[in-house]
Amino acid sequence: MKYFYTFLILFFCMPVIAQFSGSNLTELQYGELPGDPESFGSIYNKLNLNYGYKNFKFSAGAQLYQTPYSDRNYFEPAWINANYLNKGWNVNIGNFNETIGRGILLRSYEIPGGLLEDITFRSKNYFYRDILGGSVEYKNKKYFVKGMWGYSLNNVIPPTQDFDLRREDEILAFSGGYHFYKQTFEASFLKVKNSKNEASYGLGSLSGTISPSLSYYTAYSFYLDGDFENYEASNTYALYGSLNYAKGKFGGSFEVKDYSNFLIGTGINEPPALVKEHTSKLLNRSTHVLIPQNERGIQLEAYYQPSLFNTFTINYTLADNSFEEQTFKYREVFFEATTSVGKGTDLKFFIDYAEDPFKGEDDRISAGAFIEQSFNNDKYGAKLESEWQQFERDDSNVQNIANTLTFRKASKIYVSIISEVSTDPFLVSDSKSKKSWFGGSLKYQLNNKHSFQLFGGERRGGPACNAGVCYEVLDFKGVELRWNARF
Repeated sequence: MKYFYTFLILFFCMPVIAQFSGSNLTELQYGELPGDPESFGSIYNKLNLNYGYKNFKFSAGAQLYQTPYSDRNYFEPAWINANYLNKGWNVNIGNFNETIGRGILLRSYEIPGGLLEDITFRSKNYFYRDILGGSVEYKNKKYFVKGMWGYSLNNVIPPTQDFDLRREDEILAFSGGYHFYKQTFEASFLKVKNSKNEASYGLGSLSGTISPSLSYYTAYSFYLDGDFENYEASNTYALYGSLNYAKGKFGGSFEVKDYSNFLIGTGINEPPALVKEHTSKLLNRSTHVLIPQNERGIQLEAYYQPSLFNTFTINYTLADNSFEEQTFKYREVFFEATTSVGKGTDLKFFIDYAEDPFKGEDDRISAGAFIEQSFNNDKYGAKLESEWQQFERDDSNVQNIANTLTFRKASKIYVSIISEVSTDPFLVSDSKSKKSWFGGSLKYQLNNKHSFQLFGGERRGGPACNAGVCYEVLDFKGVELRWNARF
């Protein structure tokens, strides 16, 4: 902690000609969460500071969480970084993010504004996964080389726990690549060590353009060596490929995956999931979560854009998971159309069909329609989002409904009314036939640096996905205030 405070002193004492910036997120809550006997108040705060001077950049951040429960509370100087960037060199010391093979070997990330609250530990922390250590990279027009070492963060475990639990995986990695004729070949090596195991992996990838409208990416990763018990190297691999086309009004993509025993360490890698990430509330909550230990599948998507304001999209997803003699096949077909009608009227419609044996959901049908209307030269507006879903589970019919009505004044004030209804037996008590959630929110955009958002009522939790990362959101009933600031 003393190094963090030393950094802050130096941070503010450096020459004023350097560039200074920062951000702060504050969340106040009072209400009920699952498993707690009564309502309680809490405060979460995340501060991030950035300082640039010539070819150097410095950053530091801290977060805290305070509740009436002492075992959930903490203050953590969470990250500190020094970066040097000049003439092809990129050097990091401290906390940094890195991805190898599009996440097949390693993926670190930050979900802006995202907060994670695990049901087991019941503490809240910022939604990110980084590496604490150092990295060196050099690149030019022909080739690049990179090396890194550090401890990867397991962000499911909150700052209330020991360092050894949160950063159990020690990693050592090297990557190198060569560019030729608009193609790129890359080879990578990763060694992971923790208290239980030690293993090494290799990866080779080839990517580039076949024509101005056609590009591709292929990667194969494999198990090299380690001390895993009963580990078969021939049955430990990850294969991924993608083909993308875009020309004029048409475009599309084709992706294929084949993953076997490829959960590295405590989960430092996240291979491409090949599952469409939906903006729809119900579909996002119903998404299939990748199982890298055993999953094969494909994803196809195509779009047609006849004009600037009209787009048609179709997506097909197939995921196959086999465990001993049982096979689970997740299938999903999605269609969406967006258009503008008249002056200031935007419409979007979607329909989706899926089979999800993992969740026991047969013949799942989802549909939704969004309409947004602006008034008085866009000074005012209104938006209605309505979604419906039904499926069969254990000979019972389940329905979910979600509606959101939003009114806005310019881009300053947004007032929303949110309601959800479900007949899912997993959520409904024996004495009722359905469960309802009702709430409202008010967002005030003071300027381009400060925004406030107030929520009151009851909010439904469940799975959620953002930037390819899926996590669990807890149910909440109460009042919540968020303040986002940049300076």
